Amino acid sequence: MAMQQTDLIWLKTIECPLCYEEFQTENVWQKKVTVLEEYPDLGKKYQGTNPLFYSVWVCPNCYYADFRGDDFGNTGKIVDEEFEDDFEIFEMVSQKADFRKPRNFNLAITSYRLAILCAKHKKSSLARVGTFNLRLAWLYRSLKKAELEKKYIRYTLDNYMNAFTQEDEPDFGSLSQGGTTYLIAELNRQVGNFKDAVNFFQKVVNDKEMGTEPKYVRLARFGWESLKDNATPNTEETDKGNAESQ
Repeated sequence: MAMQQTDLIWLKTIECPLCYEEFQTENVWQKKVTVLEEYPDLGKKYQGTNPLFYSVWVCPNCYYADFRGDDFGNTGKIVDEEFEDDFEIFEMVSQKADFRKPRNFNLAITSYRLAILCAKHKKSSLARVGTFNLRLAWLYRSLKKAELEKKYIRYTLDNYMNAFTQEDEPDFGSLSQGGTTYLIAELNRQVGNFKDAVNFFQKVVNDKEMGTEPKYVRLARFGWESLKDNATPNTEETDKGNAESQ
């Protein structure tokens, strides 16, 4: 089945900046996408077409991948010889995926996994790698695959925390410092790191120098309040388990 333009999808011809292969890629008319719900970690539930399927462009010839637009054209610090040396790994990850065909769930998942490999070759920020993982988590959430969702949430958090503590200019995309701090708090909450979650929620609410947008202050207050109720039962359960094991 060949790619086709629809009311929601438009096609664009791209030249790969690495191998110079020309290919077509699908893109979504963002203004026509219907959002049904926004989750606390900023993921969204969509009606019908999921734009996450189309966020990453992939060259079907060499499997170079990155976010659509200018990001795709910027090859960063890729060394051609090293990229070619890893081509077998890219092929293995792609599992013969045909990116000349319309996107489905499996192609979407593969596109992000390839983008993560490319980000490492480009020596991109760990925050950027984290964002690819977060979108993978959102995709698995859309299929109610909770274990895989949580797995990629943890990967995201690890990458975000390392970027937050180790990099001078971590690439969190369009997120402000306040938005980034809120998101790290929420991801900690989701994986059960309640103490860390509270610390980051508090920063969002109390650190006026960040100039955090009202949206994130409101969400941080809600997350903080939810943990006040959860902390005591979790602590008691842990103490109970320790006593029973002695």
